Amino acid sequence: MTGSNTALAQMVRPSKPKRGASHIMLEDIADSLFRGPAKIGHSIDLLIRDAQAQRMVQAKAIDCIDEIAVPHVLEGPDGVSGLIVFDGVLVDALIEQQTLGRISAAPRVERPVTEIDAALCTGFAASVVAKLAELSVDRRDASALAGFSYVAPQIDRASLSLTMSEKAYDVLRLSLDLGPGLKVGQAILMFPAAVEQVKAAPKKINPDMVEAIQDCELGLLAYLPSVRLPVQTLLSMEPDMLIALPEGILEGAQLRDGRNSMLAKGRIGQIGGCRALRLEGQAVSPSDGPAPIPQMPAENSMNLDATIAGTAMEPLGDLQPVEAGTHGLQESQILSV
Repeated sequence: MTGSNTALAQMVRPSKPKRGASHIMLEDIADSLFRGPAKIGHSIDLLIRDAQAQRMVQAKAIDCIDEIAVPHVLEGPDGVSGLIVFDGVLVDALIEQQTLGRISAAPRVERPVTEIDAALCTGFAASVVAKLAELSVDRRDASALAGFSYVAPQIDRASLSLTMSEKAYDVLRLSLDLGPGLKVGQAILMFPAAVEQVKAAPKKINPDMVEAIQDCELGLLAYLPSVRLPVQTLLSMEPDMLIALPEGILEGAQLRDGRNSMLAKGRIGQIGGCRALRLEGQAVSPSDGPAPIPQMPAENSMNLDATIAGTAMEPLGDLQPVEAGTHGLQESQILSV
């Protein structure tokens, strides 16, 4: 039973939040984003007590917004959207500062936020976004956040889910101390998840392995173009029968590897009593794949591939032409019947 409980605990254990350089950057700029605008624009001395950033999928990011909160939509480059969210405590503190000139220590009365609440806290949201624009210019690591501007509050959750349509978001959650013994509010910043470039690991090449591979022998075959024969001729073929090859066929030979990939084109001849292939033109990369064998057109005929098997060869000098007519090649040497 203990083993089953352990296995179950391993199955339901939450995965660690995904973090990267963008999340460290968000935590680093959190204090500058909120303290300056709060002090200069709203005469609020606040402190950042906690700042944690992580990556979340869209549904989970939306779910982390409290029911009593005011989200403000931000518009970024290429039509993407971001979000800055104030919880009910922070909204009340901003309203008290504007109406009373101070933040009271009175506990918050539980009530839903209204459009008036949202309108009264838009000034602070816009100030934070303006500070973000400054930091994205001053800090190279924050350049991915450049171009975001304040749009409007959005307290309709259904519309909010449609606006925040990216697959994943970088989410920064903050605890804001609004004064000793007064209030502690919560704020959230969301931006489309930063795409971090992953450098491909350099491929390590073993020079000994390269040398060993280059020393391996590679079997090559020389192919003549296909020959078309009437069906009657094919049916009457016998062992040791000679087949006359068309004139010019020796000029269209192909050199292929064991996978039937064409490596080069050439011309069949003979030197030192052995058949030889003189390569002509530019070699073909094996990655180009198998190439079709050239064919000699004729009516009412069938194809037979003419193959020159590998033989001992000497260094090539001037190739001598092979005999005319049968070209000195016996059927048993070039055809499998």
